[in-house]
Amino acid sequence: MLDKWYSCIRLPISIEEFHQLPRNSAYKYEYLGEYALLSPRPKTFNGLLELKPLDVSEAIEAHGPVTIRPLEEDDWKCLPAIFAGAFGRVQPFSSLSDEDREEAATECLAQTRAGGDGPLIAEASFVALGEQKDDVVGGILITLIPIREEGDWWTGKWPEPPPSDAVTQRLGRPHLTWVFVGPWHATNGIGSTLLAHAVNALLKLEYRELASTFLVGNDSSTLWHWRNGFRLLPYPGSRRVWKKNAR
Repeated sequence: MLDKWYSCIRLPISIEEFHQLPRNSAYKYEYLGEYALLSPRPKTFNGLLELKPLDVSEAIEAHGPVTIRPLEEDDWKCLPAIFAGAFGRVQPFSSLSDEDREEAATECLAQTRAGGDGPLIAEASFVALGEQKDDVVGGILITLIPIREEGDWWTGKWPEPPPSDAVTQRLGRPHLTWVFVGPWHATNGIGSTLLAHAVNALLKLEYRELASTFLVGNDSSTLWHWRNGFRLLPYPGSRRVWKKNAR
């Protein structure tokens, strides 16, 4: 879904200016005579969190009290704006206009809602609310993906449609598909608190691990996963993994 929102960037600049360009890990940088060409090369890594009960009793303060509750059907209509704001400085969203950014956010969330990232585990998906009752400031969406080995490519696409009671049967592996907090409330621990609620809910469903995927170059996401205990898995595209699998 995200791939369609990346675009090649052509800059008519000198070679001296080209060498001064700040680099982003999601792009390949080339200089072709009279212009620079920035081609999208996004790269993702997988992480795995071993689940254990987490304390969620401490209240959150972020420009006022913040509370957590389960995701409700009416929340979907206000999530795109929060999503777009949360990822506004991350590629590919940061290169989009405000209108396109919200459209991309709407499409990403619609795919998750429709099961395109694997069946939504509603019991483990939550939203964060600000002072006002309906003021959604963040959310976490957990889906169910097929179990694959470490070092394999992970995806929410199942070989065959999973049964409607896949979660009850504890099929597949829970995947942290989206966690986001609006920029006005970010860096106050809301994302980690949302994760704690999701972890406790997954333990009640008798799951014991949570997968996640994050983009190289999104430093805040990488550090967030590290801080919350995710274990980095081998990169499926590495030559070392490829040679190991070939043997």
